[in-house]
Amino acid sequence: MQNDRQSQKQLYERYSEQMYAICFRYCRDEYKAREALQNGFIRVFNNLKSFNTDMSLGAWMRTIMINSSLDELNRNKKTENIEDNKFINQLSEPNLIDETMTAEEMMSLVNEMPEGYRTVFNMFIIDDLSHLEIGQLLGIAEATSRSQLSKARNYLKIQLLHKQKLYL
Repeated sequence: MQNDRQSQKQLYERYSEQMYAICFRYCRDEYKAREALQNGFIRVFNNLKSFNTDMSLGAWMRTIMINSSLDELNRNKKTENIEDNKFINQLSEPNLIDETMTAEEMMSLVNEMPEGYRTVFNMFIIDDLSHLEIGQLLGIAEATSRSQLSKARNYLKIQLLHKQKLYL
């Protein structure tokens, strides 16, 4: 299938929407997400011979798309370790999520996060990667990954609290 254009087209058609969603979740910009998707599929096609059948094809491709998205983010700048202390430990209120909040509204809040927070949040919460794996992929310490996730969670808490105050 490596050089079989018809098979490549079928693979692309089957997985492109799902893989684009992954790329967009990281890149948060349509152009960058499409670039990451295109580069990711090039990697998929070039590395099909190394595909290990112990893993599902979708999971293997997801890993490639995550890496492609990270490369796209890093193309113009390195992922920053955001040390914005104004978000740290400002809230301790439980149950901030409004029962009527949709998944789209929640993802909108995630998409508004600073890039460093959002990247680690996506990798840990949504893509189920460990802090060790995140650190290796981003070239950061495992502790930095944990710190970024904590800051991302606090950021979300603040945004949810702010959103609730607007509706009161």
